[in-house]
Amino acid sequence: MYAAFFDLLEDSMVDVLMVYKDENGFIRIGAIYNNVDRTSFFLKARMLSDQTVGTAVASSSFRCVLTDVNDKRFIAVSGSTGQTAYHSLQSPYSLFGIGRSNNFIETLTVGVNVMGKRVLRQWSPIIPRTILFIVSNNSGDESKWKLDYLSKPTDKIPVILLVDGLFLIVLGLVIIVLHLREKADDKHENKLKEGLA
Repeated sequence: MYAAFFDLLEDSMVDVLMVYKDENGFIRIGAIYNNVDRTSFFLKARMLSDQTVGTAVASSSFRCVLTDVNDKRFIAVSGSTGQTAYHSLQSPYSLFGIGRSNNFIETLTVGVNVMGKRVLRQWSPIIPRTILFIVSNNSGDESKWKLDYLSKPTDKIPVILLVDGLFLIVLGLVIIVLHLREKADDKHENKLKEGLA
């Protein structure tokens, strides 16, 4: 039953939250995080009102200018999805299919309607396979907007552990050397005191 769904998930590289009934008829919640590394890239974007509350801004739209592996430029456009009642829960992010790319995203343009006026802001360059948060700070002035992004922090864990381990080894060696030097100085002072007495 779920085989076709999992095949679709593997091809689309998105995260899914599922509500299902188990064999005993109990309702369960399951999450599927797709970490299969493929050659196609995706980008998730979300516009927030501010950093403290983080309410999604309705009617925001996103536009990316990209270059594929054949050096052809193309545009990917996505809008924020509104949630309606009595339907399946939608992803809070706008999802872009970038495809195969050998470069950064050239420009990201974010637009929203404020008091009947279209307000646009651009950022460049953007790293593929990131989650973008555009924080508007409840302002129609696009110069006050800022861009926060999450790349895959789990990719850097081995490097972080290696650097931390090396730092702890060097720090431990420095402590041991200083401790031995202090002991040698104490012995030397004791010998001097005994010689004077």
